[in-house]
Amino acid sequence: MTSLKQLLLRYRDVLVFGVIGVVNTLLHSGMVVLLVERAHVSPVPANVAGFALANTASFYANSYLTFRRQPTLALYWKFLLVSMGSLALTVLLSGFAEMMHWHYLIGLAMVLLCGPVLTYLLHKSFTFRKHQP
Repeated sequence: MTSLKQLLLRYRDVLVFGVIGVVNTLLHSGMVVLLVERAHVSPVPANVAGFALANTASFYANSYLTFRRQPTLALYWKFLLVSMGSLALTVLLSGFAEMMHWHYLIGLAMVLLCGPVLTYLLHKSFTFRKHQP
């Protein structure tokens, strides 16, 4: 039992980041469905609103819970830059899979395997990097 506790403590930040990612995916999706189905907003602006909600919630949750940093506007701009990079990676990987005439789920699998890992590493090393005194 002790080894499980040590393992969880060792990978705490990654696990918390993952849970926040799942919650924010649900927030984004919920906002899209709500706006499209109830407010009769078209899907593109509904997705923009869903992204804005999920990205903002993700920033605050990751600031406090994953990286234990006080959120600031400067940190948010870095966070948003990494988020945009993740979006670009999503488009590139899914576009590559389509160009190769692979099943779309292969592209999605590449996105799901690469995106969260790269995003976590960029946030850890760039967005929320701890400066040495």
